[in-house]
Amino acid sequence: MRLLPHLRANGRSRYVVAQHMAKTGHNDLVLRVLARTSGLPIVQAQTGEALLPDRIYVVPSSWNGVIKAGTLQLLEPASTQLSTPSVNELFKSVAEAAGSSAVGIILSGAGADGLQGCQAIKAGGGAVFIQTPETALITGMLGAVQRAGLADAVLSPEDLAQRINDLVPAPTAARAPSVAVPTESHPSGLQGLIQKVSRASGINFSSYKEDTLVRRIRGRMKTLGISELEAYAARASEDPGELDQLKKLFVVSLSWFFRDRPVFDELQKLLMTAVAKKAGQEAVRVWVPGCATGEECFSFAILLTELLKDSASRVRIEVIGSDVNAEALEVARCATYSVKAFKEFQDSDLTAKYFRAAPGGYEVAEPIRALCTFRQEDVIAAAPPAELGLISCRNLLIYMKSDLQEKMIDKFFRALKPDGLLLLGMSENIGLAGTARFLAVDSGLRIFRRKTGPAENIS
Repeated sequence: MRLLPHLRANGRSRYVVAQHMAKTGHNDLVLRVLARTSGLPIVQAQTGEALLPDRIYVVPSSWNGVIKAGTLQLLEPASTQLSTPSVNELFKSVAEAAGSSAVGIILSGAGADGLQGCQAIKAGGGAVFIQTPETALITGMLGAVQRAGLADAVLSPEDLAQRINDLVPAPTAARAPSVAVPTESHPSGLQGLIQKVSRASGINFSSYKEDTLVRRIRGRMKTLGISELEAYAARASEDPGELDQLKKLFVVSLSWFFRDRPVFDELQKLLMTAVAKKAGQEAVRVWVPGCATGEECFSFAILLTELLKDSASRVRIEVIGSDVNAEALEVARCATYSVKAFKEFQDSDLTAKYFRAAPGGYEVAEPIRALCTFRQEDVIAAAPPAELGLISCRNLLIYMKSDLQEKMIDKFFRALKPDGLLLLGMSENIGLAGTARFLAVDSGLRIFRRKTGPAENIS
């Protein structure tokens, strides 16, 4: 109520409100109450409706609101969902749709709904603002986000509105100086800032593509309202927390179960052949570098468990996930996920078999968790696991310069057994040097097979 009166039209910003309500909530009453003081039009969200700028859409009770292709979709919540509409589901869809332009705002509310959504927004380079606890009636949601270190600003509702207005000034208003984009005109300042993040985090970002890092830095500067790279670099030098924020932006952590399902369908056939050749107590070993929050690791554990369920052999399954992001790995080790993580995993029988119901989603069953281990390490610098049958490294190479990509492909080759499989992201490839080490099994799905012979003889 204290925020809406101060929002100003700018011709670009779109607003969606997810207000926790009972399933029999009084939607008309909520709209009337909000409209009394709002400076922008208040409307009830309709499924399939295109989002227009300078309008506030309120998700009705008994529904979740998500953004897809510029439209607002209303979806039925899972029976296990405690709070509706779900702030998590809304924020995750906003993160996916808007990337670094996404802004999540948490106001007074109970519970921890919104925490995972804020993590998704931050991972995509967006901003998270929360209300000051002393101005809120209920502080549960605020506290959860604040304790997780996800809040870019903690402000009163009035100041929150001003910060939002400052992000996209109205066309008729006197504009602040545009944010200086750190490009080739600032090579020394940019490199110096990247080096500071590398030293503070222990992760060498010097071989990452500068264009990618620039977009993350630019988004962070915009969030803070800083227009000059030098001023931002000075702030980061004085505030270790700011360097940590940049590290989190540099190492985006997003995943879900059985991502790109056709890939898993093809891998199932290939792994079935490989498993059939195993004997005794051999192990099928899988490595997922850049595993993020662990969904991919558990997906392979489930896939292999299903392949072996009727087998008389005692083949062991070992899945190793590696990532530099400690927060993402903590999610993986907790192994509890919202229903959003299951958007490509619609098999109810397997869900019942390998997951347990949990508030807002599901928890991975213990037998599958026992097959997976997670390591916090820089996959570029650390030695890889050995004797691997499969490496799944998706959407990590795209952040690296070509020379580092070649080194990683060589590392994968040396870690795989002869005829082992390599899976890359849809926008990635093995490169010219990689053709001497790998054969394409399905180039469209980015599945490759390691050539036989020692590395020294394949070059």
